[in-house]
Amino acid sequence: METPYGGRAIITDNFDKVEIVIPGKKNYFILLFFSVWLVGWFFGETSVTRTRGIAAGTDLFLIVWLCGWTLGGIFVVSTILFMLLGKEIIEAGQGTISIRNRALFFLSPQVYDLNEVKHVRALEEFSIYNGFQFGRREQKGFLSNYNSGTVKFDYGLKTVKFGNDLDEAEARHIIERLKGKKILTDKNF
Repeated sequence: METPYGGRAIITDNFDKVEIVIPGKKNYFILLFFSVWLVGWFFGETSVTRTRGIAAGTDLFLIVWLCGWTLGGIFVVSTILFMLLGKEIIEAGQGTISIRNRALFFLSPQVYDLNEVKHVRALEEFSIYNGFQFGRREQKGFLSNYNSGTVKFDYGLKTVKFGNDLDEAEARHIIERLKGKKILTDKNF
């Protein structure tokens, strides 16, 4: 008989707020593939800079190529770090909800006023690309990629997502815990 899934989210109920910690989802095939890819990336980066050098005579193509190559490496390293060490930390209470990504330490938490949070829902997104979503990507800057957050709410004319790659049942459980604690009220739905 199959054992019921207990979920990934760790919910801590404090006196005036709820803290939800969601560890990054580990995809061992992607971890292995990216680790091997990173070795090749490193040799490519070092050999190009050693053989051609970054000097005044370097052509524009090489500079553009190195910038793209370096950004690709940063993406892969951040993906690996999120899978191994990353956590989404959601704190709700005292009229606000904050969402932060612990693996990307240089990004500040996003804080939302609960009075403006509308249409809270749990909705799992299905896509042919779901296997290639490596972590929370709704952050600002060059890491602004796709976020498959299962818990969603409207904030003005923007949809905010968190709970990356959670099952819909676990997302509904989180919403019910926030509603039971009276952090979310009927006006938020």
